[in-house]
Amino acid sequence: MNKTNSLAEPYDWLFQQATAKTLNQAVQELVWLSGTAIYNHWFQLECRGLENLPQDRGYIMAANHTSHLDGSAIIAACGQHLNQVYSLAAQDYFFDRPVKSWLCRNWLNMIPFNRRGQFLDCLPTCQEVIARQQAILFFPEGTRSETGQLQPLKLGLGILVMKLKVPVVPVHIQGTYRALPKGKVFPKKYPIRVSFGSPLEFKHYLTIDNVSDDHQIYREIVSDVYVAIQKLKTINEMPAQHDEKVIIERSE
Repeated sequence: MNKTNSLAEPYDWLFQQATAKTLNQAVQELVWLSGTAIYNHWFQLECRGLENLPQDRGYIMAANHTSHLDGSAIIAACGQHLNQVYSLAAQDYFFDRPVKSWLCRNWLNMIPFNRRGQFLDCLPTCQEVIARQQAILFFPEGTRSETGQLQPLKLGLGILVMKLKVPVVPVHIQGTYRALPKGKVFPKKYPIRVSFGSPLEFKHYLTIDNVSDDHQIYREIVSDVYVAIQKLKTINEMPAQHDEKVIIERSE
């Protein structure tokens, strides 16, 4: 074996890794810029409550879910670059094929979770995201609503809150159901409005000793988030006091 080639192999590998990372970043930047432009101009994206998003710690955004437009609309509305928000996504739907799985992981920052089995398999990745003070977007209904109304929330949200020890920002999104409801393929032009509520803290549950039923705590957490999203829905249906569209600036 040629000694020169042997010495060069590690550098070749590093170069390939760096090139792949640069390519991923470039594609994410393209997705970010084109996506926010589409939401701002085609869907007339509006946003309320940006001041409620924590800036100094990781957190969970828990939102209602009626459309495949929801996730990207929320990320565009919160004004953070795509690489600052990770979305929990159903493993059986978004990660059912190798190419699709790779795209969702590397270009869309999706974290797979098993909604029919070991939900906590996603926990290590979620902990890494929170440690970097980034956000996790989660749709606790588990699937898109076929009526546009908020469905009961799954206990997985409560489990995740207790494991990660983070606040939850309730989110309500309006308009995506009309733009692209479940079962439709092509979206139509319709205004979208996203509202972020005040962070919900659940630290008091962490100090409870001798809990006989953890599921009761999970149910209480989920109930609090459900009520908060419903309140945002009421606010979202009111006319905006100021006709302000979200303007997304490129992150430095």
